[in-house]
Amino acid sequence: MRLVSELDADERYRRFLTRYPTYIGEWALSLTTPSDRGCALGAFESGDLQGVANYVDTSEDGCAEVAIVVAHEQHHRGIGTALLHELGRQARSNGMRCFVADVLAANHAVHEVIRDAGWPVTVRRDGEMLKLRINIDAAGGPIQD
Repeated sequence: MRLVSELDADERYRRFLTRYPTYIGEWALSLTTPSDRGCALGAFESGDLQGVANYVDTSEDGCAEVAIVVAHEQHHRGIGTALLHELGRQARSNGMRCFVADVLAANHAVHEVIRDAGWPVTVRRDGEMLKLRINIDAAGGPIQD
């Protein structure tokens, strides 16, 4: 998947918790295989995939695990925030009330995306990791400049 292969090693580590993930083919297949347990959305420009966001129902209190990846050259353009906001809309329509995610404390890019989405977030630190619970049921949405 070109989107992932063009990320630098640090970006891959922040997203996949390993610099050289060996399961990208399986991951890409899971994003493109229809499932009633989740949803995946892509952002395209001129036919090229610029970002992906997905959730998988964890069957825990109406929560779903969420993940986002945006092409290296597309960072800071609002793609991740737009994907997360639309994914939240889809998740709410499917009965989800929150997203959960384990992210590196040092992954400032994803912290910014989640903050910009405008939903309340509960954070619990576990070493280098932050366990996030994002209340997508609350009023919120993209912050307008």
